[in-house]
Amino acid sequence: MTLGEKFKQLRMEKGLSQPELAEIAGIEQSYLSKLENDKSLPSNEVFRKMLSAFSVSVEQVLHGLEQSYIKANLMMIADIEQFVKQLQANKLAKQRNLLYSASAFIVMAVTLFYIGFSKQVFSEKMYEYKSYGVVLAGEPNDVFSRWRNLIDSKDRNVRDELRRKKSIEMNARSDEHALIIKENLGQLFVKEVDGGKRLYRKEHSLQKPRAINAWLQVVGVFLFVSGLMLFVVERRLYK
Repeated sequence: MTLGEKFKQLRMEKGLSQPELAEIAGIEQSYLSKLENDKSLPSNEVFRKMLSAFSVSVEQVLHGLEQSYIKANLMMIADIEQFVKQLQANKLAKQRNLLYSASAFIVMAVTLFYIGFSKQVFSEKMYEYKSYGVVLAGEPNDVFSRWRNLIDSKDRNVRDELRRKKSIEMNARSDEHALIIKENLGQLFVKEVDGGKRLYRKEHSLQKPRAINAWLQVVGVFLFVSGLMLFVVERRLYK
């Protein structure tokens, strides 16, 4: 469809004759006839009069016209040129936003997946500490592991008797308690408790899976796929 054919179509839809439309638009009927038969191209001023007469916008007039025809024949009409350039600018902005979004998705995907996979932010490493009983006031922190060495007597019989009694006492006081914590507090640490304090010794470390790391990897994969899909959409829309 040409611009002249579009003018004629709009006139017919309005139920107007050429003389009636020419009078409304304020132009000669003969000139209108030339416009409808594509024997003349309207100036920007006349084009605006035609838009006003039809009560339509530039977009509505150009609807149905081939882009190649518009660019080849109608760009000398200022309002059409401005409209086409604005469309191109909007298209470029949308394309740029799509590319930015796709890139952002990919970056976020890689970041989240790495955080979840490396487990550096949400560590899954746990440490088990064990205490063998409550250390009383005045006793060394490691009394439960070296109480035998604390008995000092040159008389063997006395020393053996003291150790026997101390063994009974320490067995009675024995109260193992284990802690599994995220923080590495070193090989030994002391914690105040009711009746005294406890010496905790690190036994070993272990891995305890955390759901958040798995979810971060899942979200990372989802965002990565979404980013790739946006790149595909951009290629198809703006190729």
